[in-house]
Amino acid sequence: MRKETTRMNRRQMLKLTAAAGAGVVLMGSEAKANTPKANSKEAISKKEPLRIAIIGGGMAGTALAYRLSRAITYPLITLYEPQERSCWYQPGLTMVGTGLWPMADLAYDREDYIPEHVTLKKEPVGAIDARTHTVTEADGKEVQYDYIIVATGLQLDYYAIEGLGGNFTSLERMETPEAWMDDEAIGSVYHLHGSFRLSVQLDALVEKAQKASNTQKLQVFFTQPTIRTKSPAAAKSVLLTLTQRLEEAGLRERVGITLVAEDGKLSQNDAYDKRYRTLMKKKGVRIVKDRLSAVDAKNKKATFKSAGALPYDFLHITPPMRAAAFLESAGLLDDAGFVDVDKGTLEHKKYPKLFAIGDVAGCNTLKSASAISEQVKIITDTIRAIDEGEKPKAHYDGYGSDTLLCPEKSAALIEAWDYKGNPLSPMISLDPMQCHGLYWYTVRYLAKSYMMQGVLRGWA
Repeated sequence: MRKETTRMNRRQMLKLTAAAGAGVVLMGSEAKANTPKANSKEAISKKEPLRIAIIGGGMAGTALAYRLSRAITYPLITLYEPQERSCWYQPGLTMVGTGLWPMADLAYDREDYIPEHVTLKKEPVGAIDARTHTVTEADGKEVQYDYIIVATGLQLDYYAIEGLGGNFTSLERMETPEAWMDDEAIGSVYHLHGSFRLSVQLDALVEKAQKASNTQKLQVFFTQPTIRTKSPAAAKSVLLTLTQRLEEAGLRERVGITLVAEDGKLSQNDAYDKRYRTLMKKKGVRIVKDRLSAVDAKNKKATFKSAGALPYDFLHITPPMRAAAFLESAGLLDDAGFVDVDKGTLEHKKYPKLFAIGDVAGCNTLKSASAISEQVKIITDTIRAIDEGEKPKAHYDGYGSDTLLCPEKSAALIEAWDYKGNPLSPMISLDPMQCHGLYWYTVRYLAKSYMMQGVLRGWA
């Protein structure tokens, strides 16, 4: 017995937003009024229950739990997530870090967003046996499932940089942050603590520039590891925010800004790489190919593989990112360190009925929140087809988008492309490689409602 699921994707939503600005809010309020519930007892057929484990309760895992609970006739879904609070809307880290949102706009109680009849286990997973579809829970108990979906996101591996420490997820709350995370001269928009401090750090840098001179410029570095990181536009949004604040204060010439890219690329996509370079050149940002290897916070020196140790006044770090260690132990990762899935179905290449979704999926496409709504539909339709003895037809085309905040209240969906490398414009007649005020308005005021009430609840 097949149940119909709502069909509205992110691209369609944004087209509607362009035509009628409040469309997202209206759709979001409708989704909230019709909060989906798991199948009732009357809807359950005589089939055996389908046991599904979702490991990770972020945007991807939670959205998938909602959608599967409606699409499968007899679902028994277990969601593993140890954190009681969540900040599902990860693009909000950029909004907070650039001073557009307060931190209060990010945090939610997880249990308020768990679908009825989905079992939430507030514990980490210790291990996975992909051959037997067995999950080892924190207390050592082994539980077998029909399907396993990995939605763990990525670890921010600051430990990979000598002199720093920390290996955690973007949304993880820490009672005792690493020492460098409270250093006024070191920032990172990719985690909660860093995002919360960042806008104040940028203001402090502008104040420091007032005391500098054009001949002895302050030195600022933004670092970027080899591409395939989550939300690559986030750090560049912070960089452009800094240039705007300096320009508004008439202090741009007193600060030298260098963007250090490990592989020399600013985007995986050549068209967007070119667009980034044009923007950075216009803002007087120097781009170099090098890798950050160590940080001496006490003496404010950053060591790069080629350039050696350089003094800095401010250092923004995009850390290397990798999958959780237990996934590597389970033999699930590809050579790049992500779950080795078929890029069209998101099913593991070696182990059937094991999927990955979101940032941890090795499908070589953009790792951003916008990709999740597409991936949720693909996995749901594939599992439903397999369960009903049909050949899966759903295929993920690689769509994803990442927002670049530009100066003067504009933004660009500069990281939107498909597997073929084709730039995509999700809005009517707007060039995705140009900054537009409508993009900025959508991201600041409308997109969160769509993501929280549409995508997170499995409707969109």
